[in-house]
Amino acid sequence: MFLILIAMEKILDIIKDSGDTGATITEVVAISKLPRSVVRILLARLEGAEKVSFRKVGMAKIYVVTE
Repeated sequence: MFLILIAMEKILDIIKDSGDTGATITEVVAISKLPRSVVRILLARLEGAEKVSFRKVGMAKIYVVTE
């Protein structure tokens, strides 16, 4: 459980650092070095907790921090 929280914080930091433009899943995976499946699951949890939101641009989802 502790490692999941650390990974979630890491993902939040990556998205915060991307600024107003946000970050795609591919960008988060490249920076965090976490598997894509793990990033997707953690982003879904962060969406549920209303910590991040996304907008669709074509096929991509751009994630931004909602705080």
